Amino acid sequence: MPPVKRFHWDTPEYADAFTTLLKCSGERVYVRQTLQEIFSTYPAEAHAIDWGAGGGDLTSLMLEHFQHVYAVEPHPGMRTLLATRCPRVQIFDGTIMSVIPPTQVEVGLLSHVFYHVPDHKWGAYTIHAANQLTEDGVLVVTLKDSDSGCNQMLERFGAPHYDLYAGLTRVIRLHTEFDFSFTRVPGSIFTTSFDDTLKIARFMLCDRDADAFSRPPTEEVFQEYAREHFWDEMVGTGGWHYEVVFCFVRRNAVYAKHTWRPGQSCG
Repeated sequence: MPPVKRFHWDTPEYADAFTTLLKCSGERVYVRQTLQEIFSTYPAEAHAIDWGAGGGDLTSLMLEHFQHVYAVEPHPGMRTLLATRCPRVQIFDGTIMSVIPPTQVEVGLLSHVFYHVPDHKWGAYTIHAANQLTEDGVLVVTLKDSDSGCNQMLERFGAPHYDLYAGLTRVIRLHTEFDFSFTRVPGSIFTTSFDDTLKIARFMLCDRDADAFSRPPTEEVFQEYAREHFWDEMVGTGGWHYEVVFCFVRRNAVYAKHTWRPGQSCG
């Protein structure tokens, strides 16, 4: 039997699946509400950066509030879409670790980016982004909760699920110069065709490399799983509910005040 068909991140099929995911995602209302509340605490002349901006869905939300917005995106097709959708944004071709913005920022956003970063690097990526913050800035990191339907699918086929809490445990312990806090908001995927359901499930299956699966499915087994768990033939709708985990990273003012620096007197 043929192995499961996979999307590659730099293909039109991948970009189309991502667009379908955004169209069918029910988390956007709650995510946008949370982000707007954060943005509103900073003045319009503040600086913001969208790390891994994609086609600019949340970058455009930043533009509604901030005059100075940067965006980092390695995918050429996404950068083209981003430039069309958000012409005022200064776009950087690169990754989180390769880009340093021209100035420190009050708001940084890492929205669902860590699916494309090996888990053991999440801490380093988070700290790199947090190091670009102003003294009163905030970095917002989001990821689906570990019990979501798509994470259960990964585990069913022998790949590790995504867990933001676990992935940041080490840096929370080591980097006391930052404060970390967490919250959750509701999310969902809602589809009206099995084709869209299958496309989104495949997109999320491909978040893990092919060699991460100890029980890699065939195409037939994958489609059977998606039909059984994500599609209701009787009513002609599909999807699943989940929660979005938010991690807020801020500089620790007490730490900064009492940290010794070279040349500083100890007395």
